[in-house]
Amino acid sequence: MALERSAVFKVLPDYCPNRTRVVKRETSVRRILCGSCVFLSLAGALANAAPVRPQQDSQVLETLPPRAHDALNSAIASMHAALAAGGHNFDLAAELAKRHLERFRRDQDPRDLGQAEAAIEPWLRQPNPPPRALVLRASVRQSNHFFASALDDLDHAIRAQPGDMEAWLIRANILQVQGRYLEAKQSCGRLILMNTVIAGICLANVAAVSGRPEQADLLLQHLAEQILPTDPLYNWLMISHAETAVWLGKQEAAEQFFRNALAVNPRDAYLKAAWADFLLDRNRPKEVLALLAADIRNDNLFLRLALAEKQAGLNADLAPHVEDLRSRFAASAERGDRVHLREEAIFNLKLLNDPEKALSLAEADWQVQKEVADCRILMEAAIAARQPARAAPAMMWLKTARLRHPALTNLKARLASLVFGTGFAMQTTHGDPSA
Repeated sequence: MALERSAVFKVLPDYCPNRTRVVKRETSVRRILCGSCVFLSLAGALANAAPVRPQQDSQVLETLPPRAHDALNSAIASMHAALAAGGHNFDLAAELAKRHLERFRRDQDPRDLGQAEAAIEPWLRQPNPPPRALVLRASVRQSNHFFASALDDLDHAIRAQPGDMEAWLIRANILQVQGRYLEAKQSCGRLILMNTVIAGICLANVAAVSGRPEQADLLLQHLAEQILPTDPLYNWLMISHAETAVWLGKQEAAEQFFRNALAVNPRDAYLKAAWADFLLDRNRPKEVLALLAADIRNDNLFLRLALAEKQAGLNADLAPHVEDLRSRFAASAERGDRVHLREEAIFNLKLLNDPEKALSLAEADWQVQKEVADCRILMEAAIAARQPARAAPAMMWLKTARLRHPALTNLKARLASLVFGTGFAMQTTHGDPSA
C-alpha cells in the first residue's frame, strides 16, 4: 500500500498540505464542532451496538488522553487564551488556525480541522473574506476531501493575491490528486519565481505519477544537494524521494530515504503510515507492530497495525481490532463522512475477505482521487472479485504513469491473465515499459 501524496506536502515552514495519502481520520467539520466541544469516539463500540444516548449534559462519554506539553501544543493553548482575551484579532486567529492545521498534519486528530475553521469563522462570514482566511479554509476542505469547494476558495484567494505561494501549492496538490496533471504542473510552475526548491519538489511529485518518474527521481536527487536535514523542506523532500524510489523499484534507496525522514520527524502520522506500508509490502510486520503500538486512535495507523497483526499471525489481538475498525467505518458511513473510502476498501478486502464490497468502495474512491494507492486497491479488489474489467480505469492510469512498482507490475499481469490467459499476461509484463 501507499498513501495519498496530499498528506505530506511538507513544503513551507508553517504549511504542509495533505499529499492526499494520510492518514486522515477526518469527520465532517460541522460534526466536529459542537457547542460544548464534546467529541464522541466510537473506538470501542461493537458494530451492532445500540447508540449511546446521554441522559444529562454532565454525563462523560469518553475521557480523551491529555496532550503532551510540547512547543506546538503550548503555542496553541497560549493563542486560544490570547484570542479569548483580545477579541476580534484576525492575524492572531489566522495564526491559530495555521497551528491547528500543523498539528492535524502531525497527529491526524480531526478536532484540529474543526478548531482551525472555527478560529477564522467570523471573517469567513464577511461578504469578501480575507484571502488568507480562504486559503486556510481551503486547507481544511482539502483534508476533508471537499476538493471542489477547496479549489473555489483558492481561486478566489489567488484572484485577490496572485503571489500567494501557499494557495498555488495547495491547488497543485489537489489537482494532482484528481489526476489533472497538466493543471497541477501549471500551478507548480507559478511557484518558480517565488521559491525554486518548493517549485522543484512540487514539479517532481507531479512528474512521478504522470509518466516521468525517472525525471522526477533525478530532480529530487538534485534538490537533495541543496537541502540540509535542518531545513523545514527536508522531510517533504525525503518522503517524496522515498515514494518515487518505491515506484521505480529502487527499494534499498527508498528505505534509506524513509529512515532519513524518520530521523528528523518521527511523529509525523503520514510518514509513519507510508513507512508501515513499505514494511508490510516486505513482510516485516514486527517492525510495524513496534512502530504503531501507541497509535490506535488514528484510524489509518490502526488499520495498518491490524494488517501487521494478521501478517504476524497474532489472531488474538487481531479479532477485537477488526471489530473496532468495523465499528469506526460504520460510524463514518452513518455520518456521511466518506473520506476514507480507500482505507475502508483495504479493510474489507484484506481483513474481512469481502472483495465485492471492497471493489465497490475502491470504485467510489477512484471517482474522488487517483493516486498509486487508489490504483492498487482497485486492481487488487477486481482480481479478488474476479471482475478484471472493473479495474480498467486503474489500468489506463497505470499505463500513463509508467510506474515500475513491483506490486503494480504483478497486479497488472494477474489482471491480464484473468482476461487473456497466463501466456498473454507474461508477454504484457515483459513487453510494456509501464509494467
